[in-house]
Amino acid sequence: MRDIDAIIDRLRLAYPDISADQLAVLHPGIDDDGLWFFRHPESDVEFQLESSTGACPFLAESSTSAERLTADTIEQAVALVVAGLGFTGRRPNNPFKPNLLRKSA
Repeated sequence: MRDIDAIIDRLRLAYPDISADQLAVLHPGIDDDGLWFFRHPESDVEFQLESSTGACPFLAESSTSAERLTADTIEQAVALVVAGLGFTGRRPNNPFKPNLLRKSA
């Protein structure tokens, strides 16, 4: 299982209504499709994780900020998506807490 698959599984477990869509490219296998978009009906934000291999580390961006962060682990990526979508508090079925992450260079 790739890291991105584990991230999506954990997010869907905690937030069943979350959508995770991989970039659709014109030439699969040639064009880089390592970009995933996360949305939730309760949020106006679109959050992105980027990795050409689907493995950590991921570059992370939000539609509300030009800041780019790096998630070095699956847990950090999950926390970034959760925080980026505006879910700052823990839900009963959400064991993840956002951590302080380093900014990408």
